Amino acid sequence: MRLKEEFRKETVINRSRFIACVAPVFSEEEARAYIEKIRKEFPDASHVCTAYMTGENDMIQRSSDNHEPAGTAGVPMLEAIRKSGLSSTCACVVRYFGGIKLGAGGLIRAYSGSVTDALAEAKKLDKVPVDVWQITFPYDLSGKLEGWLRRNTENAEFDYSDQVTCLFETREDGIADTIRDLTRGAAEAELVEHTFREVEVA
Repeated sequence: MRLKEEFRKETVINRSRFIACVAPVFSEEEARAYIEKIRKEFPDASHVCTAYMTGENDMIQRSSDNHEPAGTAGVPMLEAIRKSGLSSTCACVVRYFGGIKLGAGGLIRAYSGSVTDALAEAKKLDKVPVDVWQITFPYDLSGKLEGWLRRNTENAEFDYSDQVTCLFETREDGIADTIRDLTRGAAEAELVEHTFREVEVA
């Protein structure tokens, strides 16, 4: 599972502002570019602490405390990403100091909590298994079958020549039997491939 897009969430803790910025990144170069973008956007911030996991199997993992006490920001942020179960993720937490020191424990909770909350609310994509099917049928079945395919399958694409050909996806079992029953055996669906598609999840 991964983030669909960038997301931001601001929290105020003891007058300090913590702005969590999270985004999908698919290479270390993308992660560094995103971090640079955030630092340029908030040049007057007290700190911009960062963490990211990316690369094949998320083997590349980096974090930075950005002058906060060692171990109070970057590592807790990285751990929050790990616990979220999301891959290919970069998190930046922008802090504007509010005049009240939070202590080491308070900083750890603030940075990890900011990332955890942002990741929980952000839109996500997950890979789900889908079957790709193809069906060819005569025009006299088009009125019944084309509408049904548009309503009951996903990503249906139609080609009109001497007959109608439709390529569609479904996550439902028994689709071949359903189409056979619907057309009384006049049309047969053929399985093209088993694959995966990313869909938005809550």
